[in-house]
Amino acid sequence: MASKTYLSNIPGGDSFLGDQGPTEGVLLTAVLPYVLMIVLLPIGSFFFTKTIIFQDILDYNETTANVYSAVCAVVILHILLALFIYKAFRESTTKGPKQD
Repeated sequence: MASKTYLSNIPGGDSFLGDQGPTEGVLLTAVLPYVLMIVLLPIGSFFFTKTIIFQDILDYNETTANVYSAVCAVVILHILLALFIYKAFRESTTKGPKQD
């Protein structure tokens, strides 16, 4: 029963589990921007860096431009994943006062 007291202190409302945890809408609005960034930014950066930077400006051949663009996309993906993990840990550590 002590865990029920802890769960009732989490903001959001009733969840599908029947406790007082965050609702699906709150979770979706928290995660959806990161999901869109993690999917769209690496793909967009791949094509942007390949076409504009490596082929047009630096005049690399297609294979070399593909390799360097893929490296840029992977770096951007890792940065976004690190930001998502940082945000998740920061929010999970901001608990209310412990009640015994």
